[in-house]
Amino acid sequence: MSNFVALETMDRRALLRGIALAITATGTLDAQAAQHVHTETSAEKSKTGSYKLKAFTTGEFKLLERLAELIVPADKVSGSAKDAGAPEFIDTLSSQNEELADIFHGGLAWLDAEMRKRYSTGFVAAEPGAQTAMLDLLVEAGRSEAERRSEELVYQKAPIYQEFSNYTVKRENELAVGARFFDWVRKMTVDAFYTSPIGIKDLGYLGNKAVSKYEVPKEALEYALKRSPFAQD
Repeated sequence: MSNFVALETMDRRALLRGIALAITATGTLDAQAAQHVHTETSAEKSKTGSYKLKAFTTGEFKLLERLAELIVPADKVSGSAKDAGAPEFIDTLSSQNEELADIFHGGLAWLDAEMRKRYSTGFVAAEPGAQTAMLDLLVEAGRSEAERRSEELVYQKAPIYQEFSNYTVKRENELAVGARFFDWVRKMTVDAFYTSPIGIKDLGYLGNKAVSKYEVPKEALEYALKRSPFAQD
């Protein structure tokens, strides 16, 4: 490998790592950075004919693929988030950010274990109705957790709260951990979809416009979540 190619490879890896670290640091991902990730995964597929997993096991990746299909399903206009490369997108970024990888390793394991407890089978092997029912529960748990945190914040503002600082207002919902993971996977899947060629086409993006800041338009994210059966108010 020539020095130029070696430096170029290092620069690409450094950029990917910077993008990945920014996700857990800020909770956001702009469109220009996201498109760079898509470019990297597409180039790998074109060069080798397939995508090589970097952070997840085969089982984890299959579960992530199924989640992508459910979060942004295919319709008459375009393919699903799986078709758009969202699983590869998340795997690539997770390989460059240990904290992000831990979120997904733990979340995917939790989801599979919870499905086995409730339906005696893993998520991927479960019936579609059971899969969507489980995710509906996580969406509802996410709403409940947000309401609980809001109530606790109001309570903590009261002077008398200091006398009860070792107590919590309410016990955390047993699905709260899964709800937080699903919030992560849903947002990253939507981001991946609407910054991919498939997603951009789905939005009717015209291109060739000068912009001062690259980010996924709020309208696009709102549209994506409305398209998903697991939209959260």
